[in-house]
Amino acid sequence: MLEIEKRVLKTLVKEMPGMTTYEKGYLDGVVSTAAAMSSKRQEKEIEKAG
Repeated sequence: MLEIEKRVLKTLVKEMPGMTTYEKGYLDGVVSTAAAMSSKRQEKEIEKAG
């Protein structure tokens, strides 16, 4: 997990202290998926530009 992903999760957990372990895990998955999709999108844009 990238450092920025960790910061996003820490911020969300601070803002929502009543979250269950399930919800924290769900958020972890959502953030990781978004980061992976963003990375793939950047790769495709670089391939198009290249």
